[in-house]
Amino acid sequence: MKFLNRLVSSRWDIAFLQESLEEIVANRKIHFISVKNPFKKQYCCFADPFVLDVTDDSIYLLVEAMTSNNHKGVIAKLTIEKKTMTIADVHVVLEEPWHLSFPNIIRKDGRIFVYPESANGKHLYLYELKNNSYGKEHLERVDTLCDDVIWDTDINDLFNQNLLFTAHQDNYHLDIYQWDNSAKRYKYSTSLHSSRQNMRLAGALFPLNGKVYIPTQVSGYTYGQAVEIKEIKYDGSWKVQILRKINPPKGLFIDGMHTFNSYKGVTVVDIHRQADLLSWVVSKLVIFKKMISKHK
Repeated sequence: MKFLNRLVSSRWDIAFLQESLEEIVANRKIHFISVKNPFKKQYCCFADPFVLDVTDDSIYLLVEAMTSNNHKGVIAKLTIEKKTMTIADVHVVLEEPWHLSFPNIIRKDGRIFVYPESANGKHLYLYELKNNSYGKEHLERVDTLCDDVIWDTDINDLFNQNLLFTAHQDNYHLDIYQWDNSAKRYKYSTSLHSSRQNMRLAGALFPLNGKVYIPTQVSGYTYGQAVEIKEIKYDGSWKVQILRKINPPKGLFIDGMHTFNSYKGVTVVDIHRQADLLSWVVSKLVIFKKMISKHK
């Protein structure tokens, strides 16, 4: 069993982009800063990072975290020391009976709300970040946002409507939901379709210079290969236009990236890395087999 686990062993790690959002959207060359992770033995995965806060000394992230013994995601707060770009602390703020990921953030009236992806829990829930009696932060469930089984989501009013953007699991469709005030839930409205697997959200939509951009995952023969930045607009109908593709950095056994988020001038991504040469070769063989099957 240990040998079989080794064959498919991989991890997700955190990295930052040096360029500004303006430079990224303008298709400038990307430079990555990898984060040092002294918690590799406890956690095999820090993925889906969202920037919680930035101070002079530290960057705080909310991430999907998985331990080496339990491949069910929890939501953790990472403290990253800016000077050394090292994870200094890992604190789990939410665990449910189901898998959690993609901890997107709403900031309102000085309060912080989070709505992690919880498709295995059959609903989309809203949580508030609070301190318990010991002063430790945790996420407390305060509401239900949607009763559909949906994946990575972003809620915003960038188009002067209270909208929720999400995607089918297969990554070919971007779904748009509208807030139904009578039901107090987001309800399905419409879908945008693609012939490629490049529509699942990679992060929160963001405004820049009067336009709105949406980062999406690119998946083909394997999950989470890269990120695309698209312009999205509404003029009576929805339109998306691909502006650029961001590939993961070149490095030993690196073969993927599937999240892109920015806040307070800090842009964070996650990097997929095979554990060693053996698992990297196996992953390439699996991709090759899928390519052959598709073209038969």
